Amino acid sequence: MSTVEATWLPWMGQRIMSGDKMDFGFWISNFGFLKFQISNLKSQISNRGFTLVGLAVIIAITGIVLATVARVHSTILKRDLAEELLFRGDEIKDAIDAYFKTGNTYPRNFEELLKDPRGVNPKRHLRKVYKDPVTNGEWELIKDKAERIIGVKSKSEKEPLKKDNFPEEYKAFTGKTKYSEWEFISKPVTSPVPQKQKTK
Repeated sequence: MSTVEATWLPWMGQRIMSGDKMDFGFWISNFGFLKFQISNLKSQISNRGFTLVGLAVIIAITGIVLATVARVHSTILKRDLAEELLFRGDEIKDAIDAYFKTGNTYPRNFEELLKDPRGVNPKRHLRKVYKDPVTNGEWELIKDKAERIIGVKSKSEKEPLKKDNFPEEYKAFTGKTKYSEWEFISKPVTSPVPQKQKTK
């Protein structure tokens, strides 16, 4: 509100409320002044309306940007999660491979991967017991008929973002729709035992 409005409008209201006889001729003769005040008021209303529209546009754009950022962030998290699952699953599988190569048997638990009790000098096939990165909990253990661990897989039924471009060793993961279908199973390659040559 302008300075003129701030002083003129209260003064006129006070005159009317007090019953004072007002010279309307004066106001009619100054109709141009009233037209100016009305025009000024309309301009302020118009400006406020424009400001509200502009504010609404800014809020809408901000919402779109935040939603886009959230989707991108979610995609990055899912991609990193898949890579971490591949890394941890591969580490455990390689440790099981190493354990098998040492004595042609599979471990009964993860502790035997951390400290292989066989032999004079215990070996450490796994640096630490990794958690399932998707559930942040325990793995689903894959066992053979002797109840020994031959592999692991996630317990998560969520759909992975990654569906292709797997390493050659994990090409079987292509097109899988659940993390639980990514099975990290030991397939150790043992060196053939050299045969003794027969003497004549």
